Amino acid sequence: MKQGLTYTFVLVFWAVGCQPAVGIEPIQPTQIQDLSLSPTLPLPATATAKAAASLQDFAFTPAPTPAPPLTPTPDTRLTARYWREWITVPDLSPLARQILSHALNNPDLDPHTFSKVGDCQMTSGTFLGGYASAKYPIPADFTDTVEWFSESMLTDGPTSDGGLGISSVLNPMFALSAGYDQCLKNETPLDCELRTRRPIIVLIGMGTNWMPNAEISFEKYLRTVVDRILETGALPILATKADNVEENWMLNQAIAQVAYDYDLPLVNVWRSVQDLTGRGIEKKVYLTPDGWGCRNHVWLAMLDKIHETLKDQRIQP
Repeated sequence: MKQGLTYTFVLVFWAVGCQPAVGIEPIQPTQIQDLSLSPTLPLPATATAKAAASLQDFAFTPAPTPAPPLTPTPDTRLTARYWREWITVPDLSPLARQILSHALNNPDLDPHTFSKVGDCQMTSGTFLGGYASAKYPIPADFTDTVEWFSESMLTDGPTSDGGLGISSVLNPMFALSAGYDQCLKNETPLDCELRTRRPIIVLIGMGTNWMPNAEISFEKYLRTVVDRILETGALPILATKADNVEENWMLNQAIAQVAYDYDLPLVNVWRSVQDLTGRGIEKKVYLTPDGWGCRNHVWLAMLDKIHETLKDQRIQP
């Protein structure tokens, strides 16, 4: 869905497809007869009949009414510029539902499994794992979702580790060489995770480990990660971050831009902590205990929406 589409005409053909010409009246058989020359000598009856038949053979059929030009579906989404106003836990867009529907029918993917792409804030000790290990209580009505995804909540891999950045998961040195024996030689952490875990969705929470003036490369690598996940058939889910370590919010802007361009779900973690003391952040970059609680809760609510979609599709354990 794109705004501001312009339709270009070449002569009398619509740009969206070759349609019959419009604005030109078809020539009728009677017009052809009016324009024919009267012979000087009378023609035999057989010749007259043949001439009449010939005229009928070459008579034009009126052109059908052309179809109206295509009208793009209005895009009412807030653009990435207004990412602060995006809701905390989004509904799945039609495109995201289509991706998930195809993923559910893909035998190479596991409907109980999600993968995580992030740094120490995405490891099981701090991210969602406490729900599955009973470290902290499960919010009302989310018990089934925790049971469905519990194994993934307790599992870490080469794409969720302390110190990782968005480019790290695309670098083979952070896979087998870093001690992840399940990975192949020269395999990137992302490819290793996608191959061994076969996730149906991938949760992406990146940006805290940021290099100064790296906003452009961050967005480029994030798009590469999203493209690779989509190639497997899985649904990527992105998230803003609560901190502003870069001091100009450009990373959240970049994350929102990727989510907007690909029409993917984005969990607005930043918005979820705005009513907390210190907006859920201490020492500029670290989440407070309340900040951790809000972040985990909104991610769990997103997983619950995924789980509801799975149940709608009658996916059995």
